[in-house]
Amino acid sequence: MSCKKIFPSLLASALLASCALQNVATGLEKYQQAVTRYEAKDYYQASQLLEEALPQLRGKKEEVAIHFYRAYCDFHQKKYEQSAARFKYFWETFVRDLRREEARYMQAYALYQASPYVTLEQVCTQEAVCILRDYLQQYPEGEHTEKAREQLDELDEKLALKAFTIGKLHSQLAQYKAAVVTLGNFQQAFPDSSYSEEAAYLKADAQHRYFKTVQEDEKKGQLSKTIKYCQELLDNYPNSPYVSKVEAIYTSIATAQDPVTANNT
Repeated sequence: MSCKKIFPSLLASALLASCALQNVATGLEKYQQAVTRYEAKDYYQASQLLEEALPQLRGKKEEVAIHFYRAYCDFHQKKYEQSAARFKYFWETFVRDLRREEARYMQAYALYQASPYVTLEQVCTQEAVCILRDYLQQYPEGEHTEKAREQLDELDEKLALKAFTIGKLHSQLAQYKAAVVTLGNFQQAFPDSSYSEEAAYLKADAQHRYFKTVQEDEKKGQLSKTIKYCQELLDNYPNSPYVSKVEAIYTSIATAQDPVTANNT
């Protein structure tokens, strides 16, 4: 091979190596500037610098820190869902990093912050609940365990209120069969909720009202359900303020039992 072919090739390689080193140096400079801006709480500028530095520091030790900082930059700018996605990426990708536990908790905490008012769709709330439960299972003695438990209780209560409100609304709209089903599902999903007692009464009341609307051939079965739901409230909440209302339901259905019996003899 001639010298004319060798020298241009070596020159090109040298130039590429020089450019690569220059890119890394530039990336490190931007990364350091980003950290300075982050510590000054200028999260927007820090995020911009980190984004510029990332392609130049692929494969370097700073790459891991860049992903971590970017997730926090989004969090501090209240871009909670985007922040959660970045923390998720960190947790799934850098499995040996010591910050992995914090990333998992922060994924949940960002979604906790994104959780909307109870009347709206609760997709973020449900996702946050799942991740908080996973965090507590994986890190039972973790740094954020106490906060995670408190936030999980708060979000569970929000989901309970959402489910309870839907059941109550069905009852208010005279959609009694739907109310019975929805309130029953609520009781199964949230047995320890503060709304459980009222839900038990509303279910019994909705069932009683539904019983009064069905055809004669359905009345016996629906009457049995009414009695069952009333008895459940009395057994589980003997001192409930709804006891007198349940007793009124019993009085009402007592007069219905004879015609039902007569129709089945």
